[in-house]
Amino acid sequence: MNLSDEVAVRRRIRGWTQEDLAHRTGLSVRTIRNLELGVVQKPRRSSVDLLARILGIDHHFANPADHARKIDRWRGTSPSNSHFVDNQSGNEQLVDLVRTVKANRLTTFVGPGGVGKTWLAFAVAAELGASFHDGVAVVELGELVPESVTGGSQEAAIAQRVHEAISPDGDRHLLLILDTGEHLPAGTIMVARELLNSSPGMHIVITARRRLTDRLGVNRKIQPLSAHPPHGGLGRGPAIDFLLLHSGVDSATAESLLTELPNLVELCQRLGGIPRYLEFAAERMRTVPVRHLLACGPSLDMLSTNDHALMPHQRSAAASIGWDVDLLPIGHRRILARMAARTEATFTFDDIVAECERLPEVETGNPIALASELIGCTLVQPGVPGRHHYRLGPYVADFVRQQGIGLIRENLGAA
Repeated sequence: MNLSDEVAVRRRIRGWTQEDLAHRTGLSVRTIRNLELGVVQKPRRSSVDLLARILGIDHHFANPADHARKIDRWRGTSPSNSHFVDNQSGNEQLVDLVRTVKANRLTTFVGPGGVGKTWLAFAVAAELGASFHDGVAVVELGELVPESVTGGSQEAAIAQRVHEAISPDGDRHLLLILDTGEHLPAGTIMVARELLNSSPGMHIVITARRRLTDRLGVNRKIQPLSAHPPHGGLGRGPAIDFLLLHSGVDSATAESLLTELPNLVELCQRLGGIPRYLEFAAERMRTVPVRHLLACGPSLDMLSTNDHALMPHQRSAAASIGWDVDLLPIGHRRILARMAARTEATFTFDDIVAECERLPEVETGNPIALASELIGCTLVQPGVPGRHHYRLGPYVADFVRQQGIGLIRENLGAA
């Protein structure tokens, strides 16, 4: 999306006229009109800065790729040019994460697959990287074999990747991102501990779908995007902004889509505000009307992309959920299947314990411990009303019912 379209789209998303934007920026209505029409090919930098501040365009928080280019040493995967955070609640979360990473030598970003942990880690690094003498290093762990498969820690494999990315000499005063560590909990923490002990100037950010430890560093939960404006304000929710910006439509089409705002809100809510799922839906919106997406779900098999820059478990909602399920022990999977078979959308801790007690102890172990561990994974999310109420994440029940997991069907039939 070029600057002209982006100004028009973001202005309309906020429900502003050209006169409203002119009042907020101090620019003339004629300047804004000509900019949106593409008449002005090379606008003044001061005008762009004003629009960036008001609309969030090309801000380093909204697009870390631009800010990262100013960092002399950035090794490993670089930030993409995609926009993610350009709203009040998103910027507040990012500001808090920047402060947290700056104040703590180890921070783990925890949240469900596709919620934006990696993007936010890159955004934090783009903001803080210049303050580290040796810059930023990114080590991708997603391609390594899970520890549940190897039967032991992957510490050696992780350490090798880290040492390939950073210099073995000197203090190593840098910000290190260990991306995708949920399938390597023991090795990731062991390597992080060793690096923190050997390199006093190093800060580390880990991204993972579940907590790896509560005894080292701090954990920060990454929240999905809301379909409603922050703090009960006016305008559109960040999930709506995100959906429109990634649909690749021009300003006129975006304005037309906003006439279907209730449908857009419903779509975002069905997708749980998960940015990756919103991206999948945005791709479909380029050819499929929103009402048709809602009429068919959208179904699990519609939430996918052919973008091979992503790892296989990131290219569809089904693959993402399958990645999480594969990390669960068989007893946890069987209980997950039982919860997916329930007709009620929400359930309590006692409901999980009751299902555990219906299975042989040799299959599940202690029911209370299993229920607590299952709630700790991102496939299960807080529900309403109140404490100790839960629900399955978006499309988890669909995946379990469609795919089956190991011996689940046999077990359910026998119970």
